[in-house]
Amino acid sequence: MSKYHCKCGGLILPDFDSFKVGDEVNCMLETRKPIGNGLVSINQKAFIGKIIDISGDEFSIKSENKIYEFNRGEFSPIDAPGPIEYFRIGKCRCELDQEKSNG
Repeated sequence: MSKYHCKCGGLILPDFDSFKVGDEVNCMLETRKPIGNGLVSINQKAFIGKIIDISGDEFSIKSENKIYEFNRGEFSPIDAPGPIEYFRIGKCRCELDQEKSNG
């Protein structure tokens, strides 16, 4: 079991404050394009990049020969599940459940 899988079955969020320049990360770009009749085409591209600059909550991430700008929390560590996995499996709720039983 990886450090991101909880015994409850959910996924533990990464520590978004621990990123540093040089870390490899998983990224996803999403583009939306109206195609008519109220429908929207969504294209997602996942890729691996390397953090080259951090300015507060803004990160510059390089992949191949392009530099992308992301905000903290919009990408994940290389060994963490991607955003689709968090959506599919769900986040760990142990802390919330414990607060509910104590409150």
